[in-house]
Amino acid sequence: MSRSLFAAARLALGLATAVTLALVGSQPAAASGATTSGATAAGASWQLVDLGQRVCIPADQSWFTYFLVAVEGQWSAPLEIGARNLPAGTTTSLPHAPVPPGTGDGHTVVNMVAMTLPPLPFGVYQPELTASDGAHTQSVPVTIRVQERRGC
Repeated sequence: MSRSLFAAARLALGLATAVTLALVGSQPAAASGATTSGATAAGASWQLVDLGQRVCIPADQSWFTYFLVAVEGQWSAPLEIGARNLPAGTTTSLPHAPVPPGTGDGHTVVNMVAMTLPPLPFGVYQPELTASDGAHTQSVPVTIRVQERRGC
């Protein structure tokens, strides 16, 4: 299969997975892994949910992936979604940012962060997904494992 056809198939499969999770929902991990900066979590009426996401990719190859964002609770200001502590050279894009005011049950995906990773050496990288309503910022970890071949 050609590289571009493989990339298109991978993107289509990823989007189908995101839609399925949004419609059906999955049982997320407890949100206790979320951290806040600049304010306490007690002051927020929403919680960024830690879905326990990881990707395992081959070393020394550029790679496209995405991570899903789920929120539990209610927010009255738009949520800015992002990522931090990314491997050097990583670019991100958001299909729908910011997330308009609303509610979430912690099972429905409200957004995703797409990443294009540069060729990386072997290792484990732990960037964080972030969400902020302007008053509270929360983050959850994701794992990027760079190894000999694709697949966890």
